[in-house]
Amino acid sequence: MRHSRSTAFADAWEQDTDDRWNARTSDPNDPTAIAHRARTLEAAWMPTIEDRIAFLTDRCRGKHVLDVGCVAHDSTRFDDAGWLHRHVVDAAETCVGVDILEAGVAAMREAGFDAVAHDLSTGLGPLAERAPFDVIVAGELIEHLTDLDMLFQVARHALADDGELVLTTPNPYAPARVRAGQRGIVWENADHVSYLFPSGVAELADRNGLVLAGATTIDPPPAAVTAVRRLKRFVRGSGWRSVGYDTVD
Repeated sequence: MRHSRSTAFADAWEQDTDDRWNARTSDPNDPTAIAHRARTLEAAWMPTIEDRIAFLTDRCRGKHVLDVGCVAHDSTRFDDAGWLHRHVVDAAETCVGVDILEAGVAAMREAGFDAVAHDLSTGLGPLAERAPFDVIVAGELIEHLTDLDMLFQVARHALADDGELVLTTPNPYAPARVRAGQRGIVWENADHVSYLFPSGVAELADRNGLVLAGATTIDPPPAAVTAVRRLKRFVRGSGWRSVGYDTVD
């Protein structure tokens, strides 16, 4: 596979407890459990998408949307063509963004965006009165979180009955990422703490009363491939070493 991103979304309707793998066996390695998960992923798998932002904005078109992690690190991104929030706002009927970065949220509000500074790990807070949402978007966010259940709990309590949680995250199975990990080459975002795979997303959805309804991947754009290569050259050129690892590609 050449894909660098994975995308998944979960329907907000309650998962039937009889439709989980552990209703059949207590052993997650049991072939019955694995086959059950495989059927879930086979039913959810979608064709590869060409453009991550286009895919997300299409799912938000004409909808009441909550964009989680809307700041995207800092306000210097606001004029970037790749800033997801602006695209979601343009497509949605209504869109409110939420982020824990207070300075970034203040800058967004000053620029005319509807945004709230709030830590969703403490609950919906001021967003409770804005719910239910048709779509909750979490673009390139979950890999930064230590509380992986948070997004799914927010979705369970804040989505409309037929709503969707749509998330994108780096693909841990991307060949370049696997190869770099095997060689100890560091080029990842320093704030990333975990990478989720489709079966893991399905399990998190199940545990939180949601259902994995779709999963897909996207080919990395040429500019992204070039940027990673430049970063790898910079790391090698800086003379960085870690015990037991060699940065030579």
